[in-house]
Amino acid sequence: MGNDWVLAKTAAGVDEIATRSRRIPPRLRTVLILVDGRQSVQTLAESAAALGDIRQALTDLHEQGLVVLVNHGAHGADAASRAAVAPDSRARQPAPHPRPTPTRRRSLALARLYLLDAMEQSLRNNDQPIREHLRTATSRVELLRAFEMCRQIAGDVGVGHIDVIEEKFMDMLPDET
Repeated sequence: MGNDWVLAKTAAGVDEIATRSRRIPPRLRTVLILVDGRQSVQTLAESAAALGDIRQALTDLHEQGLVVLVNHGAHGADAASRAAVAPDSRARQPAPHPRPTPTRRRSLALARLYLLDAMEQSLRNNDQPIREHLRTATSRVELLRAFEMCRQIAGDVGVGHIDVIEEKFMDMLPDET
């Protein structure tokens, strides 16, 4: 997979984000969420370095049919804006489930505040390492990285309801732009 490759979610990838039907590991799911059809593999790897080997995660997602190569080279973003997935592959994939209309406002600030509060309540005294990351997170990618840190810390201390926290957090987080 080249550094200049641009990947986009397939219909199966969009469906996985909406339904979690394949139950892919949380780290792979986070990388799938970050794939937007505009950023190169290198940009994704640099911006999400905290998630580990992004190139391997992208390869795994590609092998599972959740992402597809849109283009490689200097014109990747231009091709991605025209179509995230080739029309013939869209016809063969089942349509994603429509996302319910959110009843709440979506914003980075709202998602960040919710996560700060949820981690403070759930982790009690163990939330200090994540607190600074959440306070300084100003982008979707940074918030997703911070959430993965929350997930890891929550797993280490035995927080059982992290999936509920993730669901509410993702509902508050704005879509990719």
